[in-house]
Amino acid sequence: MADNEKGVVAAGFGLLWRRQGILWWVFAVNFVCGALGTIPAMLALHRTLAHSLAGQPLSKGFDVGMFVELLRLPNVSLMHSSTTSYIFAFVFFLFMLFVSGGILETYHQDRKLTTGDFFAASGAFFWRFVRLMLLSLVPFVAVVIVHGVLDKLADYVGDRAIADQVGIYLSWFAIAVFVLLALVVRLWFDIAQVRTVAQNERRMWRNTWKAFHIIFRQLPSLFWMYFRISLFGWATLAIGLVIWAKLPPTATPVTFVLLELILLAQLATRFWQLASAMTWYQRHAEVVPADAVDYTTPQPQEIAELTPTVEPAPSVEPSLRDPGPELPPAQA
Repeated sequence: MADNEKGVVAAGFGLLWRRQGILWWVFAVNFVCGALGTIPAMLALHRTLAHSLAGQPLSKGFDVGMFVELLRLPNVSLMHSSTTSYIFAFVFFLFMLFVSGGILETYHQDRKLTTGDFFAASGAFFWRFVRLMLLSLVPFVAVVIVHGVLDKLADYVGDRAIADQVGIYLSWFAIAVFVLLALVVRLWFDIAQVRTVAQNERRMWRNTWKAFHIIFRQLPSLFWMYFRISLFGWATLAIGLVIWAKLPPTATPVTFVLLELILLAQLATRFWQLASAMTWYQRHAEVVPADAVDYTTPQPQEIAELTPTVEPAPSVEPSLRDPGPELPPAQA
């Protein structure tokens, strides 16, 4: 394949592009969940602000004071309406956890699976991925604790430092350490998921330990791969938020399209990471047993190419041949 000659990041993007139907399908599901989660809050705001002069400061611009007063109104109850958003966000999280097996199986085989095969793979790996998710909570909590310690240390040093910028710089350093460590943990359990699908691994404790050994040995190359892909996601998010801040509040259609493009870029970044992780694993870490190779019937052209050419036997001169015993003459 041509992808074997590409870098892992480029090959992962090529895999994402060839199987982009999964990305659009997940994006559609996210759109439906987002719409259903925001409908209660939209209806509550419409009932309160549709025919009210108090809503003009919020329609022409974002007024912090008016928004705080809006939250205090008992008939608005935005906090109660946001419960629906949390529910649908959790539904989408479970959906992504369920289809992750089908997505990685598609990337592993690099072909379009049928609907039945896709959901069969999703169901086969679902509970394994649930166990991996629960195991990942331990290092993620450790990363949060490290960030909390560094943040308190930044406040402690900043309060006693002469320069005011010391505390700010240390806080930024704590955030940078948190992001980098979280990216390493994310990479660790992505490799564990990839290994689960590629090797059909069932023991998740053993699989997590094996993935840790892979990350420990190949951390520079793997982290650089994930970091470059993450830069795309961070850059698109920052650019999108800057454009969103510059748009007028009345430009609702443009704002809607912009936010959806930001969301699509974040999903594409995540799928790009998974595709690149699968590509890297197939190139460097996957070991396919001999009895797991699928043999296919060769085509006639392939048979002709594989059949060795037999050289003709060298001809012998008549004068050098052995005449053998002389036969008696035939009887009349």
